Amino acid sequence: MKKKKGLKIALISLAAVIALLIGIILLPMCMETIPGSLSISQHTGNPPKLIAHRGFSGVYPQNTIPSFKGAAEAGFWGMECDIHTTKDGKWVVIHDDEISKLTNGEGRIADLTFDELMEFQMDSGNGIESYGTLPIPTLEEYLQICVNDGKIIPVIEIKNCDTNYLPLLKETVAEYGLSEKAVFISFNGDFLTEYRKLDKDATILYLRHNPTKEEIDFCMEHNFGINFYHKDFYKCFSSIKYARENGVPIGAWTVDNTVYADVMALFGAEFITTNKITP
Repeated sequence: MKKKKGLKIALISLAAVIALLIGIILLPMCMETIPGSLSISQHTGNPPKLIAHRGFSGVYPQNTIPSFKGAAEAGFWGMECDIHTTKDGKWVVIHDDEISKLTNGEGRIADLTFDELMEFQMDSGNGIESYGTLPIPTLEEYLQICVNDGKIIPVIEIKNCDTNYLPLLKETVAEYGLSEKAVFISFNGDFLTEYRKLDKDATILYLRHNPTKEEIDFCMEHNFGINFYHKDFYKCFSSIKYARENGVPIGAWTVDNTVYADVMALFGAEFITTNKITP
């Protein structure tokens, strides 16, 4: 009798877990923006900081002035952008190395001058049809929006660059008075280590899909945090636990439903990057 009861409880528990997993998988497919606070993690002593991915890209065209202004108006803790250097060493904001997917132009950013890039317009992204012309933003325009808002934190992803211009990045952020607030992220560890040489106090997070213990050690060596892909959390559970035990700051990207966001927060994520969840 006890065995049957135990089996029944086990089956009910398994069914509940399966239902939760199905909900987690299907929920993002049926939601657009998700207003309101997180349901569980808001009650913890240290709720996660929400970062608008490429600006508020769930509503506005990604990495554009409207997207950044929208993120500031929505009250996000931070807003992320992607930066590249042009052929002549200017910092511009756009996601891809090659511009044909997001603009009406063609070519690699690294092969085009700043003036050449400014001839093109963004032509892709949420709500793009509502706008006339949207040039590729400059780093300075993005930083100015942060300054105008007064609260939102710039989260700057270094996508592709000539490292000779990293000092210019540091100088530009400093000119806007944001050195102590800005967060720098990248998948390229070399970019981050070079930037660390320039600024020993900057907040830096290393982007990985499924971080290993060795990559956590790398973060500890250079005083970086780790920022991992949220759907791979089951693969890197032990690595993230190791990061927590060693005081490494943790972020998760790109989380577009509150169930996942709560799980990531309880898993130790201090920063949560999202397209859709609003503060």
